[in-house]
Amino acid sequence: MKNIRLCTKQEKHLLDIKIEKLPHRESGKQTKTRMVVESLVDQFLASALISNERLFEQILYSKEIIWIQNEGFDGHLFAKASVVDNLKTKKNGFTMYMPTNPIVYMVDGEEYHLITRIDSIRARPNLEKLYYDPKPILSAARVNDLLCSMVMRFYETYLADLTLLISTYRESNKSLNLKKYVEREYAQFMQAVKALNDYHLNWHPRGNGHEQLLKIINNLQILKSKPGNVLIDFSNNHGYVIVEPAYLLIEQTSSTAQAL
Repeated sequence: MKNIRLCTKQEKHLLDIKIEKLPHRESGKQTKTRMVVESLVDQFLASALISNERLFEQILYSKEIIWIQNEGFDGHLFAKASVVDNLKTKKNGFTMYMPTNPIVYMVDGEEYHLITRIDSIRARPNLEKLYYDPKPILSAARVNDLLCSMVMRFYETYLADLTLLISTYRESNKSLNLKKYVEREYAQFMQAVKALNDYHLNWHPRGNGHEQLLKIINNLQILKSKPGNVLIDFSNNHGYVIVEPAYLLIEQTSSTAQAL
């Protein structure tokens, strides 16, 4: 049996996995489609609202977000640097993780490459994608699907951790108000994307549908926030909410082990 306890901010730096981005410079002058995905990953890391371990398991290395597989080698948003050369499509030999100019993140001292081959095919964001059984693909990632899946999973993870924190520690109205704020903003995001899908927009990465999606994501206040930030919220008596992290650490204590 495992006990769940709150991981304080000080403990987080000691117990959570470490994810850091290595310096990277684009070799080309043109804006690359993958840059919006790179920016969103960096935004998740900078927010510090969910633990790095949860971020890695739920988004960065999750089959539900994207699953690249070739002859038994796996990659997701992140792929181990040791296998990226093996992640090639059968048709054209493109690698999904650009070994010549990789975007590299260190995860507990191990190198991972961020996915870099993003498809330019016009495709609306599929809001049901997260709820399908994941299937491996060999083609490039579709940027609008990818962005929506990342945002959706971030909010769902943050809400799940906040809910567990509140129920375990009987948190105050302050935490409950924050949870309600996050729920509303997530619902508004979903509604806004559904509304976009109802129009005949150009979903090419340089089209108006893609640009509108980026604006919706950019307006999400939680994604811009860090612990301690104050957000305006007129739905509660105080008129504001204070953003808190939802760090949960699941571990088996020695006392629990002895009791079994």
